[in-house]
Amino acid sequence: MAKGAFAANTLRAWRADWEIFGEFCRNFRLEALPAAPKTVRDFVFECLSNNKKPATIRRYVSTIGRAHRASGVADPTATEELKLALKEVGRKSPARQPQARGLTWSEIELFLSVEPRNLRDIRDRALVAVAYDTLCRREELVSLLIEDIADAADGSGSVLIRRSKTDTTGEGATTYLSPFTMRLLNQWITEAGIKEGPIFLRVHGSAGVGEVLTAQNVSAVLRKVGQWIGLPREEWERISGHSCRVGAAQDLLALNIDLSSVMQAGRWKDTRMPMRYGEKVLAGRGAMARAAKAQGRV
Repeated sequence: MAKGAFAANTLRAWRADWEIFGEFCRNFRLEALPAAPKTVRDFVFECLSNNKKPATIRRYVSTIGRAHRASGVADPTATEELKLALKEVGRKSPARQPQARGLTWSEIELFLSVEPRNLRDIRDRALVAVAYDTLCRREELVSLLIEDIADAADGSGSVLIRRSKTDTTGEGATTYLSPFTMRLLNQWITEAGIKEGPIFLRVHGSAGVGEVLTAQNVSAVLRKVGQWIGLPREEWERISGHSCRVGAAQDLLALNIDLSSVMQAGRWKDTRMPMRYGEKVLAGRGAMARAAKAQGRV
């Protein structure tokens, strides 16, 4: 039943999580289903001793609980001892997750300032510009369709994001494309000869285009941008498929655009992630930063 209700990536993650828990139970000759609360608690601290992040451990526990509920047996993760175990994990290990390195407009503009040499360059330029304008996650980016692009009279445009991580029912959201991005996008579509379907396709040398890009391909393209503009290795290695999303949020906050508008642009349901992405920008605009300027401590 879950196959029709959840995304394929979610199902893959559940299978992987359950296999990790199952291996732990096999190694210690413990029952995995139904599992005793003590078994899950021991698993939690085994993960902690193996330097697993608190967010990863919480995900494992969530998967274990879901498997038990789906099987109609008592959920060992709903007990007080598991809640206390997770609190202890939080105290012993920092919960802060590493953040993808954002790509801001000044960096993207540098990448776009050089004329493309081939069809792949034309695609990559369009992809990066669209990723920045739309604040698309990488899965959303490779799902965009040509038939969902709309032109506006001033040269700008819009594109429909049919489904996203936070829009599981497929209500969709329309997002803005600047005139500059529309020119890059139209150049790619024309040169690639695409008439319908997914916008961003693989380029096969001189043979033209092929199948649709994967989310992993998007990450590779954005890392290439980081390398091309001369970022140090430790910087471009932190670039992910979400880096344009992170950088765009940082730019919007740096331009003093209100948080509700930033959330609307990125389709966030709460303030946690945009605030996290822009924490350095916000710190530089905060009360103490303004006080330092007023007091001459600059």
